[in-house]
Amino acid sequence: MKSKIFKILLILVFAAAVYLRVDAYLINNSFFTDEILLAANIFERDGWGFLYPLNYHQSAPIGFMILSKIFVTKTGISELYFRFIPFISSILSVVFFYLLSKVVFKNKYCTLLSLLVFGLSYQLIFYSQVFKQYSVDVMIAVLFLYLAFKIYDKIKDYRGSLAVGFVSFLALCFSFPMFIIVPAFYTAWFITGKGYRIKIINSLPCLLVGGVFFIRFYSKYVKTSAYLINYWHKGFELFKPEIYKINFDFLFYDYAFGLMLIVLSVCGFYFLFKRNKFYFWTLFLAVFYTMLAALFKFYPFERRLILFLLPILIIVSIYPLDNLKKNIPSGVIAIIASVFFGYGILNFSKDFVFGNISYLRQDVKPLLAQIVDKKPEESLYIYYGALSSYSYYSQIMDLPKESLIYGTYPKDENLSEKYLINDFEHLPKGLYYIFLVKGTWTYDKDIDAALLWLNKYAQVKEDENLKSARLIKVYIK
Repeated sequence: MKSKIFKILLILVFAAAVYLRVDAYLINNSFFTDEILLAANIFERDGWGFLYPLNYHQSAPIGFMILSKIFVTKTGISELYFRFIPFISSILSVVFFYLLSKVVFKNKYCTLLSLLVFGLSYQLIFYSQVFKQYSVDVMIAVLFLYLAFKIYDKIKDYRGSLAVGFVSFLALCFSFPMFIIVPAFYTAWFITGKGYRIKIINSLPCLLVGGVFFIRFYSKYVKTSAYLINYWHKGFELFKPEIYKINFDFLFYDYAFGLMLIVLSVCGFYFLFKRNKFYFWTLFLAVFYTMLAALFKFYPFERRLILFLLPILIIVSIYPLDNLKKNIPSGVIAIIASVFFGYGILNFSKDFVFGNISYLRQDVKPLLAQIVDKKPEESLYIYYGALSSYSYYSQIMDLPKESLIYGTYPKDENLSEKYLINDFEHLPKGLYYIFLVKGTWTYDKDIDAALLWLNKYAQVKEDENLKSARLIKVYIK
């Protein structure tokens, strides 16, 4: 009877995790700016072109870009096609995470809880419908850890060790975080066993080719991109508590009580060390090397770039429940875990039931559809932050190609609103449509400045205002 109940619960959790991802994917939200800019690299480059740093301050692994290029070339231009690889990766990650949890946990209900937390993670669901590589990062990290935990003590000959080296290198081609996970695996493997000759033979192909790849491409790209280092500067400030709050709020979107997560994680690592030192060193070093990479400004320790660590944190924080005994400390751990995970799961469930969950970043399609329907004779001013959206959707919508006025791209984004106002001041007297799209924090002040100027020097005829896009018809006096 208990076995049947567990199977039913497991099926329900699987079904919920898959349903949430399918539902988010089929909503088919508008592309947001980063997706469009990454898609632009797909249009502009061939396979060899992805060996070099991408344009428009974008960054993605060569394997991900080549697969996306092949798929979109075969299917066509559509948000759903671009997002298909991240979507499938997210679905597969649920399966792989379950397999990984089964290997790590002895108690099957800990496996069930970990799958529930993973399946109901807002950020994992959100990035399942985003044309970025972060869902692929999670899938590959989880799959690699599962394979590592299953076979690390079974590799007895050179053939098997070389196979692991090849798989490791392949993973590096599809996921930047594997430059962290793979060294964590090798370090843990060396620390916890014998057979060093086999391990050296195993590691050489992967580490040599991966090292060349890192120096030639990834390290060069990160180190020479002043924009990205400035953009992710908080992710390099490990000694400021703010970054840990930012990451907790991002990774555990529906949760509270960050101190409880710390307590559970510390206990989890302690029990992992006592029970299985290979598991401990692999997971611990994955987190440690991520922070070390941030310290040397190779990889930011911030938000979506560390989404691949979320499965590790889930497993480690639930692991104390796999070691409960009939004593007071175990009772305290059980209470802390119940409050922490119970709050997060209930919070997500409540928001989903009442329709408070949104996966929308920029809702440009409805306003662009209005432009298509109106076929305006008036000139259309396109704010510089909306240029990429207008350019992408011009390929799949019958948008006007004449009477367009392109906003000036600011040389200094800190003064971007001045460029916008200067554009307005040089518009001749007459009727215009103005298309604005809100993206990063700089756009907020731009749009506020634009509205102040328009209310003072123009007559607003129509104003369609959505979450992050705005279409205004004005008469400039």
